[in-house]
Amino acid sequence: MSLDAVSTATMSSILRNNVSQIQSRLTTLEQENSTGQLADIGLTLGADSGQDVTLHQQMADLTSISASNAVATSQLGAAANALTSLQGAASTLLAAFIEGQSGTPGSTGAIGLQQQASGALQSFAAQMNAEVGGAYVFAGINSGAAPIAPYAQTPPSAAQNAVNAAFQSFFGFPATSPSVSSITGAQMQGFLSNQFAALFSGTGWTSSWSAASDTVATSRIGPDQTIETSVSANNSAFQDMAQALTMVSAFGGLNLSAGAYSSLMSTAQSLMNGASNGLIAVSATVGAMQNQVTEADSAITLQKNVLTTQIDNIESVNAYQVATQVSSLSTQLQTAYSLTAQIQKLSLVNFL
Repeated sequence: MSLDAVSTATMSSILRNNVSQIQSRLTTLEQENSTGQLADIGLTLGADSGQDVTLHQQMADLTSISASNAVATSQLGAAANALTSLQGAASTLLAAFIEGQSGTPGSTGAIGLQQQASGALQSFAAQMNAEVGGAYVFAGINSGAAPIAPYAQTPPSAAQNAVNAAFQSFFGFPATSPSVSSITGAQMQGFLSNQFAALFSGTGWTSSWSAASDTVATSRIGPDQTIETSVSANNSAFQDMAQALTMVSAFGGLNLSAGAYSSLMSTAQSLMNGASNGLIAVSATVGAMQNQVTEADSAITLQKNVLTTQIDNIESVNAYQVATQVSSLSTQLQTAYSLTAQIQKLSLVNFL
């Protein structure tokens, strides 16, 4: 039987390594004890960490969709508010146009109605240019550009120039000419139904009035759900309202014949009635979009709650077990420190 000699230096080195390992493990456990989560998920889970990564990716995707939905909700809310204002204005003006049919051309009442239409036309442009965070809600996918330019401007807007040019082309004299009193009801109706109406549809509308895109914005409101989340200013309801307001604003204060004025107000009434009904339909569409986004957000919240539970089940630690291990390792560390100190006191000098 033989005994292997072990030097105090070797024993001290072994204890130091042991202390280092205990300290490293204790640091990890103290972190887990503090956070309640695994300190090194990849190291602890190994091959199973792929499931955890997948769950986090799904959570990140849902969080991104939620953020996008918040933007869509704000934009749809702004659109809904603008539509509510436009509907109110349409109802008020429709009543005024009905009453105005029995008015006298050039009278104080006619001038007042013309001024009311002019103010409403400016307000129309302001409502159509509603924006959220720099994005115009009625501009379609061309959300960086204001969809409707104000009609009354200095110098004259493209729409003003187009209206004036159409009037002179059809009648042979400008709207400022005294000859406007010679325009008959049939002539006025012919002008309003053809050259003037053409300015509010197709290329006439997009070249002089609207910078909006026909293609509306869409949003991914769920993992597998994408919907339209905007309305274009090129919708016929907006075109009809602009047309009705413009004709009364531009020609309602002129010294027209009774027949021409009657044709003007009758056409304006018909267009405003169509615009009012159209705005109701657009509002219903926007409301449906809002409901879809709200329902999608609710579903996402539920999905995120499920994912959170799954992730916690994978990454969470047993608080009792961790606390027990911390206590045990702390004791081991103190013992190792004590042995190291005792070994360092050993010296041959004490035995000579």
